[in-house]
Amino acid sequence: MILFQEKFKEEVKEYFEKLETGLLLLEHDSDNFQAIDEIFRIMHSMKGSGGMFGFDLLSDVTHDLESLYEIFRSKKMSINSEVISFTLNSIDGLHHLLTQKPTEEHYLLAQKMKAETQQLIEKLYPSDKKREELGSGEKLADNNIDEGDQTTYFISFKPDENIFENGTNPLYLIDELNALGECNIQTFFDFLPDLSQVDPGKCYTSWEMFVATAEETDTLHDVFIFVSDKASIEIEKVASGNIIHNETILADFLNSRLSREQWTPLEPTISENQIVIETPMEETELSKFSDQPAEESKMTALPNATVDSIRVDSQKIDQYMNLVSELITAQSRLEMVSSKIYHPDLELVTEALDKIGRQLRDNAFDMSLIPLQSIAVRFKRLIHDLSKTLDKKVELVTEGLETELDKNIIEKLIEPLLHIIRNSLDHGIESREERIAKSKNAVGTITIKASTVGSYVQIEISDDGAGLNPLKIRDKAISKGLISDQEKLSENELFNLVFEPGFSTAELITDVSGRGVGLDVVRRKVQEMRGSIKITSEPDRFTRFTFKLPLSLSIIDGLLTRVGESFYVIPSSAIKKIYMVNQQLLKKEFRQVVELEGNQVPYLNMHEEFEHEIQIPNSQFAVAVSFENQLFGLVVDEVIREYQAVIKPLGKILKGQDIFSGASIMGNGQLALVIDTNKIIQKYS
Repeated sequence: MILFQEKFKEEVKEYFEKLETGLLLLEHDSDNFQAIDEIFRIMHSMKGSGGMFGFDLLSDVTHDLESLYEIFRSKKMSINSEVISFTLNSIDGLHHLLTQKPTEEHYLLAQKMKAETQQLIEKLYPSDKKREELGSGEKLADNNIDEGDQTTYFISFKPDENIFENGTNPLYLIDELNALGECNIQTFFDFLPDLSQVDPGKCYTSWEMFVATAEETDTLHDVFIFVSDKASIEIEKVASGNIIHNETILADFLNSRLSREQWTPLEPTISENQIVIETPMEETELSKFSDQPAEESKMTALPNATVDSIRVDSQKIDQYMNLVSELITAQSRLEMVSSKIYHPDLELVTEALDKIGRQLRDNAFDMSLIPLQSIAVRFKRLIHDLSKTLDKKVELVTEGLETELDKNIIEKLIEPLLHIIRNSLDHGIESREERIAKSKNAVGTITIKASTVGSYVQIEISDDGAGLNPLKIRDKAISKGLISDQEKLSENELFNLVFEPGFSTAELITDVSGRGVGLDVVRRKVQEMRGSIKITSEPDRFTRFTFKLPLSLSIIDGLLTRVGESFYVIPSSAIKKIYMVNQQLLKKEFRQVVELEGNQVPYLNMHEEFEHEIQIPNSQFAVAVSFENQLFGLVVDEVIREYQAVIKPLGKILKGQDIFSGASIMGNGQLALVIDTNKIIQKYS
């Protein structure tokens, strides 16, 4: 039972996201009845499943919300912005009610939500209006879909007598079917034993019903998704259209069904990719993969059991990544042993394992990557809520949100992105009156773009608001003592000052974006992910925040180098080219530069910085890396080889050294520090 309850919690969280997506869609298209039907169906499913698995408060509140949306589903009136905002707030409340051990606070919240929902229903559709319509003979239809768009199905539902053991109440399933369309239901007690042998913990009831609905057969099967291994379920198409009230056709169908030697499934033709399997009623596991569940002593045509996707616990993905990381570390040690022994067979095995290890790594990456689209609903929800609070009309434009990132990065990235959007709405986008006075569109725009650039993902968040004023930022920085009066900074350097703790150019402190704290935290969180953030802006035109983030935090491709007796890994994604240089080429004048292919490239000699006592070799290597659209040279003593670095967190001694993003254990047990190229260049250039 606990397993089913946890699965239900996960499913409800997906329901919440779907509800928010549908509601935000209705904000711009109030006549989208497909979205209204989907919202109603989700609420109905939550009501039934919530009660089935012991989430009674969630079920009770959702029941009233379902009644609210019946008004719009039956086209009695059109949905409006007030109802959408109310429902979004109700979803926030339902998050709190997703508990099986409610406190007094939960009961009070549920009572408050039910009362508010009932008040809204009465306001939109007073009970006297309902009585008037019923008195005039008008039917409050459950489903106003044109009968010509419906199909009538026959459903036989024979639960296993032990179905109650997993918490299932079959009546909720019947109720859910009833919500999908018009039903004609018959109840049977063929398996009921003598009264003396009745066990109240067992189910002896079965049902046969006709359902007229516009839903697909997959939707009908979804009703029984949690009981497919605890029941015999048959679904058969009877006729196109709604024939629920045609007793002659229904009777003929039942008579023909009794006379048939076997049950005819929805798709009776067996194609080349189907198989015929004899399955007794007890062996119903195949029904999980089939469009038609098994029936006792009947031959059923089943398509090949193929599953396009499965749901896997994220902890299992993390464990898989850790195991792949350990495999790569062991592979590195094997390579070192192989290089010392020089045995042909060992070299072949080492190469084969290296190839398999890389494939496993890529596979692990693919499994842990999820699209940014998965969190887009949070952005839309925030903009919707703040637009109402701040009385600003703002439109969200997205591009490239199918771009994928490591799930761990996305989890850490959500708050920084939301904070930037919050700042854009509060301080960036002007009021409607200000925008009109500036000859701008009265509706502001926030744009989110994402793309993959090499082994990094670039995310841009921009608004068409007031922009940043460099002079104002400079004055604020001087008043806070961040820079002196005489200090000259470029525009980019001035913009970077907004990331300093406590810095804010807002004239007013608001509840939305706080008291000047936040952007420093945004930068710190991005840097913790080995990423970077940059601001570009033009007054009265735009402000753009550009995030650059690695695809993964745990494993990277790098270049293993040596400086003195120490080893360093430079990420391959930052490397442009490698040059051999000698001491005569390394100019130490006003600015350290080295001439590479005719270009003057600034450099950092890591030997001079990290190995003061040891003499610098005459010949070294300049690893040219990219930094803000230009090249920068990292000079090392030796370039060893390409290297897959499994990144481990730094210990206490090196924790304050932000020029290193972690450490990797080599095959011989030594540590190789992983260099954050952006940080080391910013610190030493």
